[in-house]
Amino acid sequence: MENHRPFALSLAGFDPSAGAGILSDIKTFEAHDVQGLGVCTALTYQTADDFIGMNWMSADVVTAQLLPLIEKYPLNALKIGIVENFHLMSNWIGLVKGFFPTCKVVLDPVFRASAGYDFHNETSIKWLDKVLQSVDIITPNYKEMEVLANGGDPLKKAKEISHSTHVLLKGGHNPSEKGNDILIYKGKETLIEGKEIDIFEKHGSGCVLSSSIASNLAHGHSIEKSCRLSKAYIEDFLMSDESKLGQHTFIKNHD
Repeated sequence: MENHRPFALSLAGFDPSAGAGILSDIKTFEAHDVQGLGVCTALTYQTADDFIGMNWMSADVVTAQLLPLIEKYPLNALKIGIVENFHLMSNWIGLVKGFFPTCKVVLDPVFRASAGYDFHNETSIKWLDKVLQSVDIITPNYKEMEVLANGGDPLKKAKEISHSTHVLLKGGHNPSEKGNDILIYKGKETLIEGKEIDIFEKHGSGCVLSSSIASNLAHGHSIEKSCRLSKAYIEDFLMSDESKLGQHTFIKNHD
């Protein structure tokens, strides 16, 4: 039987707990009726509670994984998690876009693990401006935007970045808009309100949200609708149980 599902690729790290990274993304793609592909950028040693360490895959190894996939499968969306530096990320986005110019690109900018491990240095972050020109949406939380603001106002920085790409400023750590996300483009804010619900902290919730957005974009939805659909999905995920590893629910209707 021919596969008529859209294709999405996760360019991210391997988390053995499957709460974050490629395994989490693939589960999310599958739940959204999207055919998921994965390229490993790093091997991590972690559980849902503790980040112990990691090894980066070399640029050649990442490219060797990526090339056969984009030569064979028509990508509708690319979701990017941890990558060693933004220079390499820019090269890989360019490679994908060379094959599929209309492929939607979602960047989940992970700068630090919850245990305090830094994924990027200042030199790497300087390449971010070039990356922003080639992605469709970036999904930082408030703390990640504080890193990019370098001591300045996170919302002001998000508005500045929004002149290059859409910014979904997640509200989980926002002291004034907790639980509400703000979608910003060209300086214009659109509030995506969260439900007043009891949620349970989940390992990898940022990965799930960004891969849900990529899935909805792969199905042809607009960026705003994709963010709204994904907000509902992540809230269900956060309520799914009391553990750090949430449960995914299959989405049958993509209208």
